[in-house]
Amino acid sequence: MADLVGTCAICGTATATSRRRHARYCSNACRQRAYRQRVHEPVTALDSFIGRDAELVRLDRINTRVLTLVGPAGVGKSRLLREFAGDGATWVELDEAEDVARACAEALGEQTAEPVLSTLVRALATRSTVLVLDNCEHVARECAALLEPLLLGCPGLTVIATSREPLRVPGEVLFAVQPLSSTDAVDLFTDRARANQVGLRLGDRNVIAALCTRLDRLPLAIELAARLVTVLPVQELLARLDDRLELLNRGNRTAAVRHQSLRAAIGWSYDRLSADEQHVLRCISQTPGGFGLDGAVQACDLPSDRVLVLLSALVAKSLLTFTGAGRFEQLESVRLYGRERLAEQFAGDTPGTPTANLRAVRRGPAPAANH
Repeated sequence: MADLVGTCAICGTATATSRRRHARYCSNACRQRAYRQRVHEPVTALDSFIGRDAELVRLDRINTRVLTLVGPAGVGKSRLLREFAGDGATWVELDEAEDVARACAEALGEQTAEPVLSTLVRALATRSTVLVLDNCEHVARECAALLEPLLLGCPGLTVIATSREPLRVPGEVLFAVQPLSSTDAVDLFTDRARANQVGLRLGDRNVIAALCTRLDRLPLAIELAARLVTVLPVQELLARLDDRLELLNRGNRTAAVRHQSLRAAIGWSYDRLSADEQHVLRCISQTPGGFGLDGAVQACDLPSDRVLVLLSALVAKSLLTFTGAGRFEQLESVRLYGRERLAEQFAGDTPGTPTANLRAVRRGPAPAANH
């Protein structure tokens, strides 16, 4: 039996060793990743990719024709998928799309004079194709309606999607993208901060780790925070994170509007909720540290069965997490967004004055006048 004494050149885990040599990589996934990293690989992103080694290995082991990467705003679904899929997939950006079928046809370079679904089936029926549908949450129903007949008519087609909620098509396998590990989060902040200020000395790594933890270890929030090192020391930035929705607003100029700020990223999800779902999200924002069903019922002032249905919808849409033992948790950034919206409703302030709104929530309702 082989002894585990070698070290994988990609992820650093132990590798099998024979009597003559040890393996260079621990798995085919790492071997393929090493191949993608060679200098002749076509460029698929302009910034460095940090961490996610375990996720890449797990993704490579999934055998399905429909794979959807799900997760909350800013968790890095698209960036992870771009690293995983490389340059061999047909990429369909659905940010502004209203007609999913037409967007797919355009990405494939197909004419759409006849019914678009027929065009796609004819084009893909005899081909082996990986089709990436990026950012599906606002057109999830349209994606599902297209994919079922497309997959039935095109046996060589594989679809990989990113979405804040499942597409709910037959055969779909969900891969939940989690926030970064603590080590990867610190590495990402350090890399992006030094890109914003060459020669920067960041100081205590433990302070950076605390900053990243407060930011839920979300890549988008971390990258936005790293842009502020030119005007704020890390320790002061950490102290100001209660106002993160106001501070973290300097995204890449070329990014989609919803990635220009942390508030916009979470707002993209909030705006797509029903009125009742929005109500529950606002109400539960008053309960830091998690809550049970009874606490949610009390906060929302709705029947228990109705609250459970709405909590389930928020879990499905990556705005809430069920942790087991009857407990629910929110990312701190999502909770602060909910408090901001609750403050707007409660105080009657106009949107765009978050500091005043948060003060109103902390003060509580004004006492009734005595007559």
